[in-house]
Amino acid sequence: MVMVMLVGSSLAVQPARKPFLQIKIDGKAYKNGDILTVSAGQKLMISVELEGGRRDFCKFPDTYADIAGTAQILSRGNDGLSYEMNGVKAEWKLSNERFLFSGDENVKVNSSINSSTAEVTISNTKFSQSFVKITGKAKWQFISDGKMTEEDNTAEGAVYFKAAGSSDVWFSRPNVQAGGMKNELIQEKLNSVQTEFDSIETNFYQMKFAAVQQSVRTLQASVNEAKIAIDEIKAGNASYKVNVIFIGLPSDKPFQDISFLSTIKTNWATLDLLLQDLKLQAGKLSAEPTNENKDELVRLIEKFNDWQFHLPENTFVTLPKYIHELNAETIQIPGNIHFVGEEKKVTDYTQSLSGFNSFLDRRIGQIQDEISKINNTQSRLQAVRLFDGMLRGYFSSITWAEWRNTRE
Repeated sequence: MVMVMLVGSSLAVQPARKPFLQIKIDGKAYKNGDILTVSAGQKLMISVELEGGRRDFCKFPDTYADIAGTAQILSRGNDGLSYEMNGVKAEWKLSNERFLFSGDENVKVNSSINSSTAEVTISNTKFSQSFVKITGKAKWQFISDGKMTEEDNTAEGAVYFKAAGSSDVWFSRPNVQAGGMKNELIQEKLNSVQTEFDSIETNFYQMKFAAVQQSVRTLQASVNEAKIAIDEIKAGNASYKVNVIFIGLPSDKPFQDISFLSTIKTNWATLDLLLQDLKLQAGKLSAEPTNENKDELVRLIEKFNDWQFHLPENTFVTLPKYIHELNAETIQIPGNIHFVGEEKKVTDYTQSLSGFNSFLDRRIGQIQDEISKINNTQSRLQAVRLFDGMLRGYFSSITWAEWRNTRE
């Protein structure tokens, strides 16, 4: 029998540590949240022990026991503590201990019920990250003076597996990425950040600048909520690791579109003169399908095709985002007429001339209104510069995550 005197008033008693899991994989110790690089089909043996909590009290009573007065330690150990104090015997003992292992679809976990060990087999299917989660529960009984009370200690832990040669990125959206240890709460917060990126960009396209201002504030709040969530998780699990990357700004494309619209403004000024000239030249063509008339018609159509060909790349994708009426169907020359200029061959002169004149008449009737809308849009879009500066300043000031500038 081990006899140890404890004098509560003379010892600096420390509070017991919170229950935690000691994890070993193939005999090597790992911290909760560690990431291991594994190969397809690899087998691993995981063993765990539940430490801290009441077990600290039982194993190290001289450090953690909050026993007042004088106590005689009768026995101590991993599974219990018995002592006598003021003539009364008392005992803490482990009633039962259970462990539960679980994983995702990329690992197979084999473990007996309540066992502290498990065999893990890594899937042969391709994946970037997987995990095994372990929950340990211990029930302790305290018996003294014929009375019994119970206490539960619970701890959770996880180890993560990264496939050899793969990235550890588990969240990837156009403007936000996250790597390291996957967490559903953080994923939810980062999805909210991406939603606000998208909202700001859409409001820019619709030139709803008051809405942009509100969305910028909401974006900043969403980013802050993601940071708070990460900090809270790290506070409960010091080994938690996550790398968040913000990519670009929601103003990137609208900012670049300022110069695009400046080019379009010039294109449409040129078009106005071109349409007037083409209409004048087409009006000189007689109804007779002579070779000379056909060649001249081909030349006129080629001039419009050339203007259309030299429009900026993605014109008919970008322009309708700001001015819905200016789409490919409205602007482009009809396919059958375009084909005449491209092939330099007129099969039906009368139909081609009539179709070309109708197209010119329609475009001449639309051009002034289009120029007005382009000029107005290009002028109003200058407001993007102010918001772009605000956003650039904000994201470049973030220190807890990385920001990747996607513009020179």
